[in-house]
Amino acid sequence: MKVELCADFFVYTKVQLAFGMDSGRDRMRMDDRLSVLPDDVIIEILSFVGIKDAVGTSVLSSRWRFMWTLIPHLTFSTQDFSTMDKFFDFVTHVMSRRNNQLQLSSFNLCFRRKDDGGVAQRIMNHAFSLNVQQLNVTCLFGKDYTCDSDKKTGFPLSLSDIPMFRHLHPILRGRSGYIYTLPTPTHEFSSLGTLHLCTVTLYDGFLSMCPNLENLTLYWCTMLGSKVFRICHPRLSNLTLTTRGTIGLVVHVVTPKLKYLTISEQMNGIQISAPELVFLRFEGPCPCMFTTGDFPSLEKAHLSMHNSLNRSSSYAPTVISLLQKFHNVKLLSLSMDIIELLNASVGLISHQPFSLANLKSLKILPCWGWKDKKVIMSAQVKNYLLNSSHNATLTEVLPG
Repeated sequence: MKVELCADFFVYTKVQLAFGMDSGRDRMRMDDRLSVLPDDVIIEILSFVGIKDAVGTSVLSSRWRFMWTLIPHLTFSTQDFSTMDKFFDFVTHVMSRRNNQLQLSSFNLCFRRKDDGGVAQRIMNHAFSLNVQQLNVTCLFGKDYTCDSDKKTGFPLSLSDIPMFRHLHPILRGRSGYIYTLPTPTHEFSSLGTLHLCTVTLYDGFLSMCPNLENLTLYWCTMLGSKVFRICHPRLSNLTLTTRGTIGLVVHVVTPKLKYLTISEQMNGIQISAPELVFLRFEGPCPCMFTTGDFPSLEKAHLSMHNSLNRSSSYAPTVISLLQKFHNVKLLSLSMDIIELLNASVGLISHQPFSLANLKSLKILPCWGWKDKKVIMSAQVKNYLLNSSHNATLTEVLPG
């Protein structure tokens, strides 16, 4: 079911819940506005207003008394409470009174590094006792937080003592330059299907402990003690990788079942082996090395390479070699930086013709960081890209 409600409805709802109902007339007004809606829509609304406000609706009427106990997505933050005792009491109240016959789809826990990690750990463990399917954990490292001189600190919660789950999103946010380590677990997470990691350093072998992982997002992560970031997994289907621009970083992706791959930011080299890939998105400076296997199933590709392209023709073989693997692509997007590089490499592409027989759409994207820059595609480059796909549409995307 898709729920669409006007913005002023949510504003009115949140204001009334936050400041309380001044009279029985106000309560009646609120109840009247929502009483015509089915329970599942009301529960969806309560998921938006926040758990503290949702619990407050229990005073509206007998119908609303237990409505909040049916919310499938729970979000708790220590920032909403003055002390950890008050936070723990509130979470205990909610968890003990929710309808445990209904599946708890997701549990979101946000806490500060200075908070009592033991309390957060107990809350997280209790969530899993209710068979939660997705866990989102955000740890906030304040700007005044300090750790030892080598700028390394461990993830403040233990992930090895919790039961099986499908989705895990541990996130650490705080001072740049710090490395937050997530150690290899002591046992397999055999049910884990989705993993999101942000600003953490992984030990080699971590992914091997997640044999059924299908969706992986790594944002500003590194591999401990190595500038080679290896992502090897037999079942991975969706991978998003954003690096920190580490000098000399080389990324190896060996994923026989991978369907969707997104890579951004700077790296020295990329090696990809993903024969079943159907979608590829790359944004960032062109790496010195970009080697891949064949992409027989690739249908959509988005390449936005920038910075050094127009300053050095040495990148031309890398880009052209990559384009050669796109012979089955139907939807292709290229930045003007790439078009400019191809314009300057007519002699090279004339000796390396290729066919895009299945191409339906070619989009030319604005130059990265130079939205007002115009690049005219030469006739030779246009022929190179569209010679074998006469019915393909050519579109220039205007800067946003």
